[in-house]
Amino acid sequence: MIRILCVDIASAEKDTYDRLYGMASPERKKQADRYRRQEDKLRCVTAHALLQTVLGTDAFQIERRACGKPYVKDREGFFYNLSHSGRYVTIAWGASEVGVDVQQHDASVDREKLAGRYFTADEQAYIQGDIFRFYEVWTKKESYLKYTGKGLQKALDSFSTLVPDPKIRYLYRDLEGGYSLSLCTTETDCTFQLLDVRQLLEGKQK
Repeated sequence: MIRILCVDIASAEKDTYDRLYGMASPERKKQADRYRRQEDKLRCVTAHALLQTVLGTDAFQIERRACGKPYVKDREGFFYNLSHSGRYVTIAWGASEVGVDVQQHDASVDREKLAGRYFTADEQAYIQGDIFRFYEVWTKKESYLKYTGKGLQKALDSFSTLVPDPKIRYLYRDLEGGYSLSLCTTETDCTFQLLDVRQLLEGKQK
């Protein structure tokens, strides 16, 4: 089973960042400090808090595979992936490889131009200028690349998310406020939970 936990940070209060920052590891604090925008800092420490929550501990070490995909050291059988955009920060985890991507819809984006560059012919025909279908395909592609760990080493137009693949499956959902979220996995069962950032903090303090 793959689990998805998504946190909405839209209701973050003035002290939310300080509280999450105080719970973060020294490495994550350094990473947050490198960001200039406060919203980027908040997403950074929220992502770390999500990983702490699903692991049930603050004592863990993140390392990277040769392809660059992160993993938790000495946690056999635990796979995870993080993504954030705008008001949402999400983590997907389970006992097998997983990729997750969340994206805020941007109506100013030239969707036809991007689709012509990065989408296959059948995907271009599928979206037909529709912003929801565009971000459905986009997030599915990103989730697949994150699932494989290959990132941009694999061209986005070299595979179609509309062609059934017996090795993987995609899960997709729209989120409130104009967002799309996609998951790439080999699992057939998946659960989804949405929390407010204040609920995340309350859970961390129990």
